[in-house]
Amino acid sequence: MRGVPGTMVDTRSGYLSRAYDLKLDALSLQSRTVRLMLAVDAAKARELFQEIQRPAVAPLTCDDPLFYDVSDFYLTLGAVVQNAFTAQERKKDEDLSFLLDYIGQASSPAQLAPVARVIKSANVSAQQRDILWNKFGGLLESMRTDGRSYASALDDISSEIVPGAEASFEKFKQSSAGCRDDVRPGVTIDLSQGPVHAGKTPLVEHYWESSAAKQLLEGAQKLRFTPDGKVITDSVRATHEWQDKLNDYLSQVADWTSSQEKSEADYYHEKCVVYEALVELIPPGPERDKTLQAYLEFVSNSNLQRESPLDWFMHAQWMLERVRNSSNGEPAKLLSAFEGSGNAVLVLYAAEEKAFGGQVPAWVTNSK
Repeated sequence: MRGVPGTMVDTRSGYLSRAYDLKLDALSLQSRTVRLMLAVDAAKARELFQEIQRPAVAPLTCDDPLFYDVSDFYLTLGAVVQNAFTAQERKKDEDLSFLLDYIGQASSPAQLAPVARVIKSANVSAQQRDILWNKFGGLLESMRTDGRSYASALDDISSEIVPGAEASFEKFKQSSAGCRDDVRPGVTIDLSQGPVHAGKTPLVEHYWESSAAKQLLEGAQKLRFTPDGKVITDSVRATHEWQDKLNDYLSQVADWTSSQEKSEADYYHEKCVVYEALVELIPPGPERDKTLQAYLEFVSNSNLQRESPLDWFMHAQWMLERVRNSSNGEPAKLLSAFEGSGNAVLVLYAAEEKAFGGQVPAWVTNSK
């Protein structure tokens, strides 16, 4: 799923959307596995694809701040149709029947543009393509839409419409209605925002709004900025005065509990962001090492690892990226800390990062 534009900054749905961007959800992993298998054993790839549960794209409401993105699945469908049928099977139109079956299962506007792209890329005759477009036109005219899915997919669908489907597309638009959104930006750990007003739809859970979170946000800003908004220099951060403020702040962070936030996930995201900012902000030395250890203990013991693995893992990646992009971030020390954390996922992540040097090899992301 992806977040509705305007809802991505420091919100519950925004963080979940960014977690989905890791492509570690089951459907993304299964789809990528099939695409990789096509280069090894096309028949097996087709068999694996048919074992994937077809996307269950349930209707949404205008209150929903996330919408579906199933493009990876249909990208894989197109690759299977293109590469996993023998010449003999194609003579019997088995590839066409296979594709028509999947097209006929589409039930949401979120699936229409990906389906159109599959039809455009299919290695079929002109007559067969006309059959596919006729099927697509029937989908457009008969589909019952929901406001959120329609609004989110309309531009993408419009960009894929071919001349022969224009009349069906007009009927689709006339019989559908989108959502009127009224969203507002959130706040970040680094910047101070003025008064804001909640919108009507979608319903967005903004972060840094509990009294505890607000205090910690303000405290983090005071550690980073002077009263007139200038970034505090490294030399100032080396003084005893700044270090005393840091120790007081770390005590507040340690006392912060999940009961002070609306959900375990909200608490986890906010506290991880605080730790990420601190590890970047604190000069190298014992205080940074101590903060890093506190972060690892917090992450390793979080219930979110079981309840929402995508949410949970995202912050390990963010921490590493933030450290790597800092001038004195010590990424090797962070990876060593992951290795020594005792958490199986973090240990494996450190091993993968060391093996590939932070670069994902081409064979992992190759979508052909």
